[in-house]
Amino acid sequence: MKAFAAAVLALALLPATALADPCQADLKAVDKAIESGDVPAEERGQVKDMRNQAADLCQAGNEQEGLDVLAEAKAMLNLE
Repeated sequence: MKAFAAAVLALALLPATALADPCQADLKAVDKAIESGDVPAEERGQVKDMRNQAADLCQAGNEQEGLDVLAEAKAMLNLE
């Protein structure tokens, strides 16, 4: 019975972690670009704001909107 309950719990958590991966990968790419120091100062603030907005959207379950914002940020950083 314990094994069954553990399996059900694991399956319930699986979709949430699967959806978080694309957001996390893009967030890490943007973070790495910001930390590299290659982002012009006039764009750095805007990119950071976009990154934070995307993180909030992804965390709230709006993954596609978050990925869209991250795509814009990555385009500004020439990551795509």
